[in-house]
Amino acid sequence: MEKNSSKWIDGIIALALGLLTAIVLVATSPSTGFTTDEPNYINADESYGRWLSILVKDPARAFSSQTINTFLASVHEHPPVEKYWAGMLWLVGRHFFDPLTAHRLGPILLVAIMVGLLYLLVAKEFGRAAGLFAAAALLSMPRFFFHAHLAALDVPVAFGAFAVTFLFWKTIERRNWWWGIVLGAAWGLAEGIKLNATFIPISLVLWSLLYHRKGFVAIRFLLMGLVAVLSFLLIWPWLYFNTWTRLLEYINFHVNHYGIGAWYLGRAYLPPPWHYVFVTLWAVLPLTLILMIAAGVAGAGKKRKGTSLVWLLVLSVFAAIFPFIFGVSLAYNGERLFMPAFPFLAALAGIGFGRLVAWLRQWMQSSRPAVLTGSATALLGLALLTPQTVTMARLYPHLLSYYSESVGGLRGATKLGLETTYWSEAYISAIPYLNAHARPGDIVWTENGETFEYYQRFGWLRSDIKFMAIRSPEDPQYQPGTDYLKKASWFVYVYQQSKFGFEGEDAYPPWTLLRSQSPVFVVSFEGVPIMSIYGKVK
Repeated sequence: MEKNSSKWIDGIIALALGLLTAIVLVATSPSTGFTTDEPNYINADESYGRWLSILVKDPARAFSSQTINTFLASVHEHPPVEKYWAGMLWLVGRHFFDPLTAHRLGPILLVAIMVGLLYLLVAKEFGRAAGLFAAAALLSMPRFFFHAHLAALDVPVAFGAFAVTFLFWKTIERRNWWWGIVLGAAWGLAEGIKLNATFIPISLVLWSLLYHRKGFVAIRFLLMGLVAVLSFLLIWPWLYFNTWTRLLEYINFHVNHYGIGAWYLGRAYLPPPWHYVFVTLWAVLPLTLILMIAAGVAGAGKKRKGTSLVWLLVLSVFAAIFPFIFGVSLAYNGERLFMPAFPFLAALAGIGFGRLVAWLRQWMQSSRPAVLTGSATALLGLALLTPQTVTMARLYPHLLSYYSESVGGLRGATKLGLETTYWSEAYISAIPYLNAHARPGDIVWTENGETFEYYQRFGWLRSDIKFMAIRSPEDPQYQPGTDYLKKASWFVYVYQQSKFGFEGEDAYPPWTLLRSQSPVFVVSFEGVPIMSIYGKVK
């Protein structure tokens, strides 16, 4: 009876954490900058949502070649699961939320579910304090908190990886053969979000070789793989026609991905070296959480309660970053592609906190009342979460410029040669200035005019402002020199060093024109500029 009561309490806590997460992310969504890739996914979500509407009303028409080519062609270089989910929630959410939040509702709800699962996973083995800290740790990682809002695939695939691992852990002792089918369907759905999910079984297989070398587990993995492939093909109607051509096109897109440079240690790389992953994670994870992660991993070699879970989490972090260390996938945009590692890191931080609390309680048990021990636990948790939370509040909404105390914050990271920001998120701070100062018909030069055009579509930016086409070294229509830039009335310049190309900032045409000018508006943090607006060049 007591065991069932404890399960109910943990379930209620997990639900409350999920609801609180959803509320916070929805409330902060409108002030979280629109990013470079979101226009593509927003278009796809709307198109897939409309396809789902047709599917409900007329299944035969929905699965016709013409309908599939019309509605499912958008962003077909990525699988459809997240687009189904986000499109379905957009159909409902557009009646209740602002346009941007309605499109972000799908990923936001996945994060809410993941936070609840994270609590349940850690609390079961290490106690409620550890579970609560793990959930709080995930949301207090500034880079993850930013990505948790976005209409993109990086956090949804992190949810997929965590959900499959959670299901594997919860069912490993159940010998029923059909759990292999369930896990296969879950893995297929995760694979249907983004290709990163391919690497999920690395951690599961390695862990099983360490802790669970039993015949039924091998059979489960075999079933899991077969069902995953089948479910992946079934859920993607785009592959129903011209199957081999489209499947090979999908594989080729990812195997031979077009080059995107990374700014690392003061220079541009394509691709960056293997240690880029480790340095990036060290730089963007709050120092207090790094210490708790270390505490969580410490002692994992000893035979103590929860050791096997710790190793599953460690291996899951490895599986998430494995393709970027060994060059299987191209690494760029800092931590963005490493999102699947973050919930597992948060779980390890929760375990580290749980061990610290256990030591604290043991020390206080003999001479301090229980209420004092509980208060000390709460204060300790708050103390470990406060530094990054304060920095988040000061830096908000530009959380892609967050760097931890381990590298000296944004100022130290800039000296180290790490990228100031990326993905156009800083443009949101240019909108009030342009609305107030631009004249009708003024032309604005920016790296990413499409982002501003969506701000216009959402009604946040005046519609009478125009944008100049991108002219950066990465653009096929790139023009050397600066004469074409002089047509612009305004320049919105974001300090994303990888955009300067391999020749450096001084050779970058916009900066060649602007470096002798003074900005009329600057967004900076700790003395480091993140985004500047310049007026017409004289």
